[in-house]
Amino acid sequence: MHRVRSLLFGLVLIISVLACELVSAPAAPSDNQNVATVVASTIQALTPAAPLATATLEAQAPQGIPVNYKNVTFTIPTGLATDAAPVIVPQASGDAISPWDASPEHIEFRLNNYNIPADAFSTREIRLYPARQYADVHSAANITLQRLQSLLGNPSASPSTDSLPHVPFFNADAMISAQVQRVHFQNGDGVRMVTQYGQAVMPIANSSTFYQFIGLTSDGKYLIVAVLPIHAPVLANAEDPSGPLPAGGVPFPSMDSTDAQVFETYFQAVTEKLNATDSAAFQPSLATLDALMQSFSVQP
Repeated sequence: MHRVRSLLFGLVLIISVLACELVSAPAAPSDNQNVATVVASTIQALTPAAPLATATLEAQAPQGIPVNYKNVTFTIPTGLATDAAPVIVPQASGDAISPWDASPEHIEFRLNNYNIPADAFSTREIRLYPARQYADVHSAANITLQRLQSLLGNPSASPSTDSLPHVPFFNADAMISAQVQRVHFQNGDGVRMVTQYGQAVMPIANSSTFYQFIGLTSDGKYLIVAVLPIHAPVLANAEDPSGPLPAGGVPFPSMDSTDAQVFETYFQAVTEKLNATDSAAFQPSLATLDALMQSFSVQP
């Protein structure tokens, strides 16, 4: 553990320069990728445990815009977005493909006119993968599938951030996991949380936080991965360590600190603030985003 923490502080200034906002299609691997992997592992080690709520949010059909494409149906809650443009993403494989981008053919729904400020996290999409095929070609997808199956099989578990399912196609890892909740959709179950990913230790801010849902159909055939921007009133708008904080916001430690505990304390404090925030105070509300995911039905 001491060795890992030493790597964090020896690399944090370099990675702070290299780190950038995540996008749905990360850059091809480079010499920096191994460094990013080390730092992501360190973030996992620093991030505190997040309890998985034992109550399951039952599937509901919200009022809104129905979407029906191939074997998928769902409803966009009124006011969340104007439509969800479907795209068939072809299989990605071979030596020219980044490991993060490897995937079988899948469906991607891109939410248009998403109701949140323009400075929010850029990715706003829901992907539907054939679960086993995705796990076979993408090691991170395989880990995510195993973690999800383990959690769904043990709903009373209280996992740490590094035992929760993560977005496989991000070349980074979760820095926090707040508002963790099991959610049931029309023919399956999943886990949602409010999170932020990164390749370096940075402030948790509205410009980078998002609602994450990862679910599995009851027949085990399809994996749903949703990444949708979300804002919280207790977070600063930007990842500026010296920027203004809202009332009740948690100050970010000095980047010069060599004590890993101060960053662990910071992440814990932010997680607790987000867990204590009323679901209706998020923008969009957690209930709205949950209703979107609960409305999903994927036929064989």
